[in-house]
Amino acid sequence: MTCGICKAETEQKLVTYTEDVNNSVIVIRNVPATVCTECGNVWYSGTVAAQLEAIVDHCLKGIVARGTLLQVADVAVVNYAEQVA
Repeated sequence: MTCGICKAETEQKLVTYTEDVNNSVIVIRNVPATVCTECGNVWYSGTVAAQLEAIVDHCLKGIVARGTLLQVADVAVVNYAEQVA
């Protein structure tokens, strides 16, 4: 697959997804994504995007389905694989 922005090659990687919402920062580690090797643009599959949205919603409610939620000073850090397993 080639990058839709710069036309360089892409590769599958695990990335860290960060969202700043409602004065809280949510960090989701080890998220599968397609990443451009040249410009660094990141794409998520539809399934992964839906799962990220669900994880963020759970974090905002203070509920994590599986695994560990580390909440310190309005920062939540979760592991993607633990949440979708």
